[in-house]
Amino acid sequence: MRSTQRPQGLRTVKVSRIVVCLPSGTEPRLLPELATAKLGTRGLRTNGTICHFAAKTRRASKLVDRWRGLTSGGPIALLDLPAMRRHAENAAAAQWIQWQDVVAGTRPAQPWWAYRDKFLADPRRYPLARAQDEFRAQPRVLAMDIHNALPTTWFDLPLGQLEAFQAGYQAYVNLAWLSAVPADGLATAHGEHDGWLTSLTGRFTDQLTYLRAANTHLDGLHPATQLIAMAAAH
Repeated sequence: MRSTQRPQGLRTVKVSRIVVCLPSGTEPRLLPELATAKLGTRGLRTNGTICHFAAKTRRASKLVDRWRGLTSGGPIALLDLPAMRRHAENAAAAQWIQWQDVVAGTRPAQPWWAYRDKFLADPRRYPLARAQDEFRAQPRVLAMDIHNALPTTWFDLPLGQLEAFQAGYQAYVNLAWLSAVPADGLATAHGEHDGWLTSLTGRFTDQLTYLRAANTHLDGLHPATQLIAMAAAH
């Protein structure tokens, strides 16, 4: 598999939530500290834990920060990863149907990365402000923007997911299933994949490359392996 690392100055994806894999048998109270140290070796700073995983148990002593059925981490055996994926699928199905209604009558739009790449290729002739303006001026993107601005909106239609929305209902739902557990970045177990996986860019194909590798890695871990979700500092 190709590397999923890229020089920071060229990154087009913001990593906000990171899942860290840690050895089995680790005391739950130590997981945040160990995760912070593991990410620190990669130059990544954190803002503490986030409740990301569905919990299978009420045994708070085995989990980190259990709250309303969610937890920041614990052994895989005590995390309900299938439930997370099902919930993500259901939410994405409703979101895509809403998106289809919002953009009805508009032509397919170019995703943000197409404008970002033009900016990176020649920042002097094609400044970032122009790239942003031209991206958001597309009728389909404008329709999504207006929807997101309404105070009565049940949920936003993320502009960063434009390419996935346009790929169709099933593609969008499948992407949600794949994204439910790994979040934006995965600090792997046993040093696999050089210890780190994330998407190179916001392109749909790069997201799929990351998510395929991340889910394969997670599904291959021993049930006693500990996972903890951390918020990245920017």
